[in-house]
Amino acid sequence: MRIKKGLRIRSVAGEDVLIMQGHVGVDMTKVASFNNAAKWLWDEFYEKEFSVDDVAQSLITRYNIDVAIAKADAGKWIDQLSACNAVEP
Repeated sequence: MRIKKGLRIRSVAGEDVLIMQGHVGVDMTKVASFNNAAKWLWDEFYEKEFSVDDVAQSLITRYNIDVAIAKADAGKWIDQLSACNAVEP
């Protein structure tokens, strides 16, 4: 899968939020904000193909965490992106 083209994270009022550029009438009640780890993953995998295992391995390398925790966190990150329609197969 990969992050859809045209999506960007911008800092708004001190929060990193997902912006869909060029979409008129975007429903602003559905804004995704990112913590530092989620933003780092976005930057790491933007414009790249990735899987849950790829994301988990990056988390393990960066944060030195257990494989099971990394896979669970990777799955949550991807699920949240999917809920925002921000990833494509």
